[in-house]
Amino acid sequence: MDEPVVGEVFVPTVEEEGGNIIGLGVFSSEKIALNVLKDYFKHSWKGKIISANLARWQVDLIGEDALTLLAKWSCQVCPICDRPTFWIDLDNFSALCHGTACGAWMEDNIYETEVIDIGLPAIRWLHQARSIKQAMTEFKKKAAEMRAAGGDVDDEMVDYTMEDAKTRMERILRKEGSIGLGTALGDLPSEEE
Repeated sequence: MDEPVVGEVFVPTVEEEGGNIIGLGVFSSEKIALNVLKDYFKHSWKGKIISANLARWQVDLIGEDALTLLAKWSCQVCPICDRPTFWIDLDNFSALCHGTACGAWMEDNIYETEVIDIGLPAIRWLHQARSIKQAMTEFKKKAAEMRAAGGDVDDEMVDYTMEDAKTRMERILRKEGSIGLGTALGDLPSEEE
């Protein structure tokens, strides 16, 4: 009876503060390994995780050539929700908060190389910055505005409807003397459409 041929396996790992490496499994598919790792990112606030890797190992190959590091991430405290769930992709420069209530993100602009796009899906907020430092400052300003408008950024945000987010955002815009959210967003379709 022939055994199945496995040419390569994918191994996601995370590193704790003390240097302890935790393997999350061995998978025959890169997609499955990446999904397992990203699911783990959602729970990184429960421990002292500082980084993660996704590696491909060639089967039946001796030495260092058997290992290819496919991706590396660094775990940071999210500037919006203040939890260690903001994972920065060190190879492709992008970041995403995997916290259930947040989803803050950052990535290079695809049209202008000197611009960084940032956003917060929970309130449909988008912004552009010229440096990582400026991007983090804008995130922190937005978090402060949100806290001033209605309390902490936490898991309750998941339960808010778009109308709640729109109302909160309009309150912030009125405070700043800006136009209403409906006017600022133009003719975007509502959730009911």
